[in-house]
Amino acid sequence: MCSTSLALGILTTIPFSKVFASDVFAHFMVQNAWAYDNQQWRDDMHSAKSIGIDAFAMNWMPPGCQEDLSWQASRIDDAYEIAEEVGFKIVHSFDLSWADCKEDGYWNTTYMAEILKKHANSEASYRWKGDILVTTYGGDRVQQYGDYFFEDLKAKMRLLKNPISLTPALTKYAEKAQTSTEDAVQQMFEDFPSVDGYFNWQAWPMNGNVKSTCAADKAFQDGLAYEGKGGPYMMAVSPWQFKDLDNGNGMDAWVAPSDWLFVNRLEAVAQQKIKPDIIELLTWNDWCESHYLRDLPGNSTSATDYADLDNMKAYVDGQDHSPWRIIAKYYISWWKNGKKPTIIEDQVIFWYRVHQKKAECNHGSKRIRNSNLVEDAVFAWATVTEESKISMTLGPNVTYKFDANSSRPALGSITFPQDLSDSGTIPEITIERKGERIHNGKGSKPITSWCSTKNFNPVVNFVGEASESRGHDRENSA
Repeated sequence: MCSTSLALGILTTIPFSKVFASDVFAHFMVQNAWAYDNQQWRDDMHSAKSIGIDAFAMNWMPPGCQEDLSWQASRIDDAYEIAEEVGFKIVHSFDLSWADCKEDGYWNTTYMAEILKKHANSEASYRWKGDILVTTYGGDRVQQYGDYFFEDLKAKMRLLKNPISLTPALTKYAEKAQTSTEDAVQQMFEDFPSVDGYFNWQAWPMNGNVKSTCAADKAFQDGLAYEGKGGPYMMAVSPWQFKDLDNGNGMDAWVAPSDWLFVNRLEAVAQQKIKPDIIELLTWNDWCESHYLRDLPGNSTSATDYADLDNMKAYVDGQDHSPWRIIAKYYISWWKNGKKPTIIEDQVIFWYRVHQKKAECNHGSKRIRNSNLVEDAVFAWATVTEESKISMTLGPNVTYKFDANSSRPALGSITFPQDLSDSGTIPEITIERKGERIHNGKGSKPITSWCSTKNFNPVVNFVGEASESRGHDRENSA
């Protein structure tokens, strides 16, 4: 579980007075919204709202970085229009991580201020204590940016009489905090005195660790109080992390230990072991890094949610994650309402990778960093209305059962059998009650000992009541 046991010296002695917002953002990759029309924005926002998400944090690239991406601004205009209609919020998340832009293709504060001013009066513009909330991905690794850049943006917005609350994700400090927490926090505030808040991007354990803790979250949060900052502390929560660019560079092929990551980190927030102002789900639609919660995009180029997946298509196709939204909804409700939701349906969400980690594959990188830290197992999260047993079966000889009741979600896992057949083994999940099968279902893909393309992106499945609607929230998109 997410713990906060690390001693943080002077930071822990500072009284922490703050606004507890309990708002939830989902990181949205605008570059994957090229085909969106207004109805598609409407569908996505209704789907997000149905699980308790309050806003999309719109991650977009510098419009002239490498090619003409000026269309992104038009999509954001559309998003604001529909967000106003459906009662949703939008946050600008400027992607400052691109280091190889054309000379005049980097972000500039004049253009950013114009964009922020354009939407400042929109009801959909998310504000923190009256100021427009602005976040970033990066800003600390590319020489064209830095604290002077942030201060210039803030000054321009003050002149425009629309001050901002600047809450960036400065990734090198988030990474350093995994091992040198206090040093990372103090260095960040020394290097970036202009920040108002902080977004700790690091939702995944790093450096060979298996457990994710909340120690870094607590340290950055306490640091904001110690420095007298008025901006929010934003905490990243993610279900997974896998990426393989298959380019021969071992640094571009990795998986984070994510087996129980989503459940553990969400439950830590729900139980208020850490009290962020805002949590940001990573992500709504970042297919490349395998941590998407949205339905899979359309394959047809005429689809309004079509996304050009390029090489990543090999490990995204058919790897549905949408049932994870049910887990998110449960814990978001718990966090926002201060109590566990009443369980009213029998449901099991289960997820697994589709081949053994030692599998030999025809395509993909030969070595995936951290692959030794993930388990060859099927993982299940169950909510039931009455005392039940959850049965997990893998083939004719491997079955595991665990108890569940209506008091809280129950967790179970079953290890892949070693003797997988040539065609693989499909997991089967059953909810049993009083000697009867209440619900039963199978995984959408087999688990194999071989693979065409190496894939550490899981498939997520659902068994239980209202599987067609609750699994995808399609009834909420009208």
